[in-house]
Amino acid sequence: MSEQISTAVEPKVVKKSNFKVVGTYCQTMMDERNVKIPRLMERFHTSKLHEVKNRINRPCSIGMFVDPPNWNEDTESFYWIAAVEVDSYEKIPQDMITKTIPAHTYAVIEYDPSVHDFDPYPYLHKWIKEKGYTPVDSFGFEVYHPYTGSKTKYSLYLPIE
Repeated sequence: MSEQISTAVEPKVVKKSNFKVVGTYCQTMMDERNVKIPRLMERFHTSKLHEVKNRINRPCSIGMFVDPPNWNEDTESFYWIAAVEVDSYEKIPQDMITKTIPAHTYAVIEYDPSVHDFDPYPYLHKWIKEKGYTPVDSFGFEVYHPYTGSKTKYSLYLPIE
């Protein structure tokens, strides 16, 4: 095990009320995600973000995965949404989507790619099981404070019960 994993912040459990996001998305397979998702995130933050007029919680933005029901990561694609939180769905740019995230309890871990030498997704999934929680729903999201590129620090939220 890497020495750097010990620098990880201990995951925590938080409750979050429902919230609304607006953004753009792509569909990708797991083997293409390291190309398609950074491209989408960069395009959204450099050329689309300024079009969102109802934005709240600046400078935070969100990267969200949405899996189809009974998703098989080896054979099925999933969606990735680059988004920001909004207070309403008024004046949404025509080429963007909206999504309301329901209130949930989440397992959360702070992740900094410049410090941590592990993949936070399997790490947090393992922690969830070890603590006796059950993953729910087929989505999760990263919150950037703010997004500054592919090496941005983020908080990873996975819904649990």
